Amino acid sequence: MENMLKELFVILEDQAGLYRSLLDILQSEKKAVVSAKLDAVNAARIKKEMVLSLIHEKDEKRKDVVGKISDYLGCPPIGLTLTQLAQRVDVHFSLKLTQCTADISSLVQDIHRENEINKSLIAHSLNLIRSSIKLIVQLVTPPPVYFRTGKMYQGEVCGTVLSSSA
Repeated sequence: MENMLKELFVILEDQAGLYRSLLDILQSEKKAVVSAKLDAVNAARIKKEMVLSLIHEKDEKRKDVVGKISDYLGCPPIGLTLTQLAQRVDVHFSLKLTQCTADISSLVQDIHRENEINKSLIAHSLNLIRSSIKLIVQLVTPPPVYFRTGKMYQGEVCGTVLSSSA
């Protein structure tokens, strides 16, 4: 049992480290979005995907270890949280589990907050881009032509606003 708990602590510490690096990536992404550095935003996205993949792997390992511990304790693994597990183990391990849980919970809240800020910044940037495109389209659209019948011909926009070439 003690070895399984030690293995769980190693996994939780690794996850906490990964969450810290994800938080750092989100903060650098925010700086990249604010300074409109597309390459840095893209690099942050790639780093996020890699870290999230590692977090997922660690989470699967954590689930396996918690499943083994729950089997040893004779309780169902489904729905067994770290807080509940802390209530079922020795005091020394209980305190350490509680501390790990609090650290990870705090990191997840920080990540959520940073992610919401980045989401808001990106949405605002997209709105600015949309309004710029709308303005450009209005500038290149010829004024309407009125015919004797009272009908109006709006005209067609020629050319493109954006190009895929760099």
